[in-house]
Amino acid sequence: MTSAKTNSYRNVALASIFGAVVFLYIGLFAGIDLSPTPEGFETETVEVTADEAVIKKKKTVYRRGPEVIALSQYFKSIGYHLNEVGEIPRVYIKRVPEGLGELASVEERKQLFLKIMLPLAMRVNEEITARRERLMAIQAKGISGTPVSQADQQWVNQLMKRYRVTDGGINALLERIDVIPTSLILAQSAEESGWGTSRFVRKGNALFGQWAWGDDEGIVPKDREDGKTHVIKAFGSLMDSVRAYARNINSHPAYQELRERRATLRAEGKFISGWELAETLTKYSERGEEYVDSLHAIMSVNGLNELDGLDFAAGDVPPPPKVLAALEE
Repeated sequence: MTSAKTNSYRNVALASIFGAVVFLYIGLFAGIDLSPTPEGFETETVEVTADEAVIKKKKTVYRRGPEVIALSQYFKSIGYHLNEVGEIPRVYIKRVPEGLGELASVEERKQLFLKIMLPLAMRVNEEITARRERLMAIQAKGISGTPVSQADQQWVNQLMKRYRVTDGGINALLERIDVIPTSLILAQSAEESGWGTSRFVRKGNALFGQWAWGDDEGIVPKDREDGKTHVIKAFGSLMDSVRAYARNINSHPAYQELRERRATLRAEGKFISGWELAETLTKYSERGEEYVDSLHAIMSVNGLNELDGLDFAAGDVPPPPKVLAALEE
C-alpha cells in the first residue's frame, strides 16, 4: 500500500515537472515574456525574421522626460547638430532639463549636455574678449598721451580688484582677462557635473563644484566633514556658473601657470588650445595628473578640440522652450 502511494506521488511530481518544462518551451517559441517588467520601463514589440519564420520579441524602451523631449526637438528644429560643426546658434539654456540623468542612451545624454554648454561657453568668452579689447583701447590712449576718462579709470580699478591684481596695471590685467578655450570649459563642466546629472547642478546650476563660505547661498555636500562650513556655491543660471568659473580660472593664484602658458602662446602667435592649457590644471583637483588625463580623455573621445574657435551664427533663432530659456544679461 505504501509503495503504491509512493509511486503515485512520484508520477504526479514527474508529470508536473514535465508540464512546466513543456509550458516554458512553448512560451519561449511563442515569444511569451514570462518575466516581470521593471518599474519605470515599458516594452514595444518588434518582428525579427529568421529562416523565413517570424519570431516576435519584446524590446525594453525607457521613457524620456518631457523636458528632454522638448529640448531635443527644439535643437532639431533649428538645425543644431554637433556632428556638423559650423556656426553655433545663440541659444542660452537656463538649466539642465529634468530627466537628463535618466536617459538610457549615454551618447544622447552627452550630446544634449554639450549642445547646452557650447553657446554658454562661447558667450562667456565673447564677454571676456569685449572686456579685453576695451582694456587695450584704454592702454593705447595712455601710450599715445591721450587723456583717459574718469569713467574708464574707475572701470580699470574695479577690474584690478575683481581679478586680484595688485601691481602691473593694465599689462597684468590683460594676462588675466583672456579667453578660456571652449574645449576646456566643456571638458571641465562634464567632469565636474557628471555630464549635467550631479545633485549640485540639478539643485543650484553648479557646474564646476566651486566652494563658498559665509553668507553665500549654496548646497551642503553630503560627505562634508564635521566642523567644515563650506558649501557648493549655487547660481541662478548655468550662464552665471560659467562666468564664475571663468573668473576663478583667471584670478585664483592656483591657476597662475595656466595664465602664464596662455600668455606665452598669445605672444608667440600660437593657437590657444584647451588641450595644452589642461596640462596646467594639476591643482584644480586632488587627483593631480590623473585629473588632467581625465580631461584629455573627455576631449579626445568626444571630439571637443574641434569646438575651439567657432563663431556664432548671424541672425536670431526661435526661442527655446520657455521653462528652460535664459534671458541674456
